[in-house]
Amino acid sequence: MTSPSPRAERRRATRAAATFPVRLSSESHADPAILRDLSEIGLACSAPQPIAEMTLVGLDFVLPGSAENHHVQGAVVRCAPLRVPSGAERRWDIAVYFTEVSDATRRALREYVAREPAV
Repeated sequence: MTSPSPRAERRRATRAAATFPVRLSSESHADPAILRDLSEIGLACSAPQPIAEMTLVGLDFVLPGSAENHHVQGAVVRCAPLRVPSGAERRWDIAVYFTEVSDATRRALREYVAREPAV
């Protein structure tokens, strides 16, 4: 009897754990967000306001250990409320797929992901 094959990984890029702040902005507002994970092609974060799926957003961040400010653009591909303790501020789980990334930022992301623990 053969064993079942493992479930295929849907992600196209390795993700690294990340907990540093980013600035997440859409046309209607800009909010600080806290990363959960990061890859060369996208990120997941928690933010204080929801952003509708397929909204184009800008992201500004400085990778830990660097002084260089990076700016990327992306599309929100997931936005869902997070469970928070009673009385705590409401937070939203937001995933962004990058649509515009400079070569320098892509290299910096690749280096960051390679040295951080994968998730």
